[in-house]
Amino acid sequence: MPGCPSGSRNFPLKILRTRRLLGSGGYNAELLAHVVGERGRVVSMDVDPFVVHRTQRLCAEAGSGRVTAVLGDGGFGAPGHVPARGFDGVVISHNAADIAPSWREQLAEGARLIVPLEIGGHTRSLTLVRRGDVLHAEHWTYCGFVRDRGAAARTAPAVRLADGDVTVRWEDGAPSDTAGLDEALRGPRHELTTGLVVRGTFDFETLQVYAATTLPGFCRLAAPKRSTLVAQQDATAMLADGSLAYLTHRMVNDAPDPADRLTELFIHAYGPASDELAERFAGCVRTWDQKVRESGYPPMTVHAAGTPDEQLPAGDVLDKPFARLVFQWPGRVPDGTPLLVVGGQRA
Repeated sequence: MPGCPSGSRNFPLKILRTRRLLGSGGYNAELLAHVVGERGRVVSMDVDPFVVHRTQRLCAEAGSGRVTAVLGDGGFGAPGHVPARGFDGVVISHNAADIAPSWREQLAEGARLIVPLEIGGHTRSLTLVRRGDVLHAEHWTYCGFVRDRGAAARTAPAVRLADGDVTVRWEDGAPSDTAGLDEALRGPRHELTTGLVVRGTFDFETLQVYAATTLPGFCRLAAPKRSTLVAQQDATAMLADGSLAYLTHRMVNDAPDPADRLTELFIHAYGPASDELAERFAGCVRTWDQKVRESGYPPMTVHAAGTPDEQLPAGDVLDKPFARLVFQWPGRVPDGTPLLVVGGQRA
């Protein structure tokens, strides 16, 4: 299951059904078989013939007798194995850049899809409930997993700048124009404090997703350890108007006890619009601190690609090739706006 890697060669799709269960290869599939009990069934799908053959052999020797291993690309679901009313659950065991249409289409009404989904390059394991043609986020978990290597596998567009000292990449959406950034990165750096000082271990997982879904020009920044230009090896960033800004931090008070340490969040920016970008980024961090930090993840729904804007609920939209994700962050939807359904309840 997400957060519990099942091996470097295992890139499975797991689909669960209380009485007939379609799941993933090897050990994970057997665990699922025990979850559904003696009346349940697991069908394991994997793109790697080695994994499938090994699953078949080991399950035949020592398994429950309730696992069937199938060779195939989980991005297409499990055609030929779908129960009449659909599966009662789908569990994806690799990082997914998108929500495959088959995962929703083969899911029963009210059933759950669990998927480690990349949002701006930040992975969160989501539990999504099907209600009609829409998937509703019910639970979020911070996680990391191996990436898909099936038909839906992708490499994020990236541009190397400053002789390879900085790499900018776009995990979602089209790449921005990087003209002038090489020169900008060799110029002065603008630094701006966000005014946010945190104590001890800092939990910023909702900030990453908030920035990825609300900041225009959002991107990710990578730099080698000894970079003279960027203080972060992997940073949340934004790019616009021939300028680049990214989020970093500095220690305000170091202490033997980690709980006593104080860290201040900063924005570093380069380029002719560095002042404006830094202010915009700092404003994002401050708004998150004031309105989002204590409330956790927002109500979110997943709609099919091509759904017209007027048919979407109010909120920030993140478009992917096969899906449109709508986030209702606190303070970013008008007062009185009907909120999305979360776990059968209005948020």
